Amino acid sequence: MCIRDRNKNAFTTIQFKGFEGSFIDSKVTNGKRLFYDRYKPFSKPVKYFNKFNSIAEIIIPKAYILKQGWWKVLNLLKDNNIEFSVLKNDSLIIAEEQHIKDFKTKNTPYEGHYLHYNTSINSTSKNIKFKKGDIYIPINQKGARYIMETLEVSATDSFFNWNFFDSILHQKEYYSGYVFEDIAEQLLKDNPEVKKEYDSKLKSDKEFLSNTRAQLDFIYKNSPYYETAHLKLPVYKVY
Repeated sequence: MCIRDRNKNAFTTIQFKGFEGSFIDSKVTNGKRLFYDRYKPFSKPVKYFNKFNSIAEIIIPKAYILKQGWWKVLNLLKDNNIEFSVLKNDSLIIAEEQHIKDFKTKNTPYEGHYLHYNTSINSTSKNIKFKKGDIYIPINQKGARYIMETLEVSATDSFFNWNFFDSILHQKEYYSGYVFEDIAEQLLKDNPEVKKEYDSKLKSDKEFLSNTRAQLDFIYKNSPYYETAHLKLPVYKVY
């Protein structure tokens, strides 16, 4: 699957058919109104931009798994005749877990939503325990394109970009800096891999080096105390 951007240099020409328009006196206001004269049809060539450049590509998974409880998303899948099954038992499945890495949000609403864009993720493949009632959505069906355009987070019209998963963006648990300092010190001692990554970031990132809060955040987010639901998408990919 490709995430695409319109190619503004490639187009075909089609004949647009319409009616000549003019402004006539309004019978309602004291101004003018637009009027299309159906006795004056016309045809003119217009550019039709129907080619796109690939800006990102993904490997199409065998299926997506949606955690139960996201009823608005599930109802939209039903409305679009998407086939899915419900897990009948708790199941251990190798799947790709996704965390939101970065995104931007529009400053003005569109259709009642503050849309996200430029969304990127970090993903990890692991054995994940899914619960009875979680939703298994196979790709091999007529609605494959709809599934990928909505469940693939970086797609322009993904459910994430349309705010359906915004509750994962709110961190409900946090820490007090003066309390966490001693814990952070011990965490770095006990976890050499985290310490190595932390030291590397201090050397390579000047902004990080000058921001003590960001340094504590880094250690906290790599600790067992970090709220695991924060930024974690309820959508998993199975290959």
